[in-house]
Amino acid sequence: MTQQDDASLARELGLLSVDQVARTIQRHPEVVRRHARSGRLPGERVGRGWFFRPDRLVAAGYPQFALPTAELTASMGPSFLAALSEAGIDALQLGSEHEIFEAVARRLATVGLGSWYFLVVPDGSGLRIAYAHPLHPAGADDPQTVGRILSFENIPNLKRTCETRRAQYLGDPAEIVKRVEANLPPGQHTDAATVARQMDLRTAISAPMVARDRLLGAITVSGPNLRPADLPAVTAFANQTAAVVEATRLLAEARASEEAMVQTLGMAVDLRDQSGHHASVHVRLLERFAKHLGMDSAARRRLHYTLLLQDLGKLGIPEAILRKRGRLAPEERAVMISHPIRSAEILERFPPLAPLAPLVRAHHEWVNGEGYPDGLKGEAIPLETRVVAVVNAFFSITFDMPGFTITELPAALEELERFAGIGLDPALVPPFVQMIRDAAASQPAWYAQLLAEMKKGHEAPQTPTGGPRDVLTVADSRELRIIHRVGQEIGAVLELDVLLARIVDIVRDVAGYYRVSLILPTDDGRLEGWAASGQDAQGQHQTRPAGNGVAEWVFAHGQPLIIPDVTVDPRYTGTDSSVQSELAFPLTSRGRVIGVLDAESQSLDAFTQGDLTLMSAVGSQLAASLEAAQMHDLLKREATRDPLTRLANRRVLLERIEHQIAHAERHNEAFSVVFLDVDQLKIVNDTHGHMAGDALLREVASALIEAVRGEDLVARFGGDEFVVLLPATLAGPAAVVGARIQDAIRRHPFLAGSQLITIPGISLGIATYPGHGRTPEQLLAAADTTLYTDKKRRKRPA
Repeated sequence: MTQQDDASLARELGLLSVDQVARTIQRHPEVVRRHARSGRLPGERVGRGWFFRPDRLVAAGYPQFALPTAELTASMGPSFLAALSEAGIDALQLGSEHEIFEAVARRLATVGLGSWYFLVVPDGSGLRIAYAHPLHPAGADDPQTVGRILSFENIPNLKRTCETRRAQYLGDPAEIVKRVEANLPPGQHTDAATVARQMDLRTAISAPMVARDRLLGAITVSGPNLRPADLPAVTAFANQTAAVVEATRLLAEARASEEAMVQTLGMAVDLRDQSGHHASVHVRLLERFAKHLGMDSAARRRLHYTLLLQDLGKLGIPEAILRKRGRLAPEERAVMISHPIRSAEILERFPPLAPLAPLVRAHHEWVNGEGYPDGLKGEAIPLETRVVAVVNAFFSITFDMPGFTITELPAALEELERFAGIGLDPALVPPFVQMIRDAAASQPAWYAQLLAEMKKGHEAPQTPTGGPRDVLTVADSRELRIIHRVGQEIGAVLELDVLLARIVDIVRDVAGYYRVSLILPTDDGRLEGWAASGQDAQGQHQTRPAGNGVAEWVFAHGQPLIIPDVTVDPRYTGTDSSVQSELAFPLTSRGRVIGVLDAESQSLDAFTQGDLTLMSAVGSQLAASLEAAQMHDLLKREATRDPLTRLANRRVLLERIEHQIAHAERHNEAFSVVFLDVDQLKIVNDTHGHMAGDALLREVASALIEAVRGEDLVARFGGDEFVVLLPATLAGPAAVVGARIQDAIRRHPFLAGSQLITIPGISLGIATYPGHGRTPEQLLAAADTTLYTDKKRRKRPA
């Protein structure tokens, strides 16, 4: 059977072809075939082709196939369907009801269709004409005026459309004239027939706009050749338009709610800050600049919100800091620097505003990388933040300055230009400055209003707050960035060596020094280089040569020292010939010098009073951080040590055995453990007292450390029991170590009161992995069993 025979048979059976279905649902024929093969469309294979039963298509969710097959091919054709589809696509890209209706109406007009868009009035008594686009407007006497309310009594066809929520076809020209006549306004001079003829109202389809089971209104499409077969297509188009209108409404409501929240938060910031800023004026100038740059509405909205919320984190800053007159102390500035981070954290908790978090966090960053809190540079700073920064800086040096007059504007704009490439984006400053200069020359209405409002603001009585200005120098920024980044490391890093290494890296990175070192005292009073950053920097715990070096002098005197030329100062003991000058600063905590922060430069006389100020600002926090880290390190070491013998404790022992088992399994190695206990400890305690017993245990610990290798671990297991872990040691060599331990014990007497007494002896047992066990518990139990065998043997009389 040929393909032509297949089609003839299908027609006889009342089936639809692929092309008919594709045309009706507005899909490519190949898409219809693919969906039929996959089962997404209920098709039937007849010969080599696919065909479809209309009733099964209706059941599958395609109501347009409910019409007789002949009517499906009698519509206005592909151009009409394409226009409806393209109109729906246009609607998806617009943001207001008027824009949506206007776009789709123009699209329908391209295929000879007029259209009217109605919305249900609040009381449900009729429809309001939201938009009208007849093909041939009736001129000044057009009854279809946008905004008119049409009572359902005068629009029975639309009433039926809305009540039944089904599209209605009107193909009788006389009936259409009758409908027009019923809606002519009072005083209309043109008769209804003339109006209908002028507007080419010969056939019409009205379809309901329904979204989420809610009637929004209706759409009427008119033209010379509409047919009942066009009902499904117009219905689908109306529903799509309704969905877009509803989505636009919901978005508008969400934005209104969002805007109200932002405005409320912004007002709270203004009330808390009391900085005298004129937020509304700032917003309007920012909006003007954004339009000047050609930014879209979404970007302008982000700018608006960023400006209002950039100081949201100040709500958490103590009043005393916000109101303090004069320069803030380093600790206070560390709190002040936290407000961009606090702002971001607050916004991150509210999903609709979360995208603004990185924008407000970066509002004190500078394009040269000298800003805070993250030291972002150039385009790493969000574009919106860079735009807001230009407007912020403009107001900071002009209208927000007490006593500023308009005559000072040219000089202020020149200052703004000088700041381009330092704190401000050099690509954004020129267009902003040119916009202001052009406005100053032409005096447009918006500029005149700006001047008037700012003048009014200056004339209004203001209570000086005396609080710190929110514009910081480069030096301030360096201090704050170091303080902030060190604070972050303290919260994230607990290992002392790692923390100290990161601290010197931060100071060198932010301050730009050649080399930075942190020098701390040892238990014997010498100074030791604990951490260094920079070229040729030595590693941690580097012992310094004895003598009166620069760090030693600063540590002893508790005073900072700048050496402009190290070649002429005998206190310089370094070996790097490229170093030309040095700065050493004492780290002091509670009146006591606890370390020295040392910086070196390859230039002569490189360090100034500004560097001393920087060291002073960060030094107190570094000292506090250092003490906290040292205390943590001490507590950590104490948690792993037995307080009496200073050996590793039981927890550390079990962890090390676990690690040793894993290592042995990977490398196919053996290792051994020696389990031992002290003989007659109870007799010593009862005879000489517990102080003597403690001395006995300490002496046993000393003897064990003397008898084993450096890589072996000696631990107190509990009471009078000790364990020695011997990595990579078989049973035979472990027995040799056991004998060496016995010999060391005999050579270690201990002091009981005033008597020097020999250690009574020890009993020991040995177990080897994997022969005696594969877990720590199994190995220790096996060694313990051997120990008690040895103890019984030694107690047996000869």
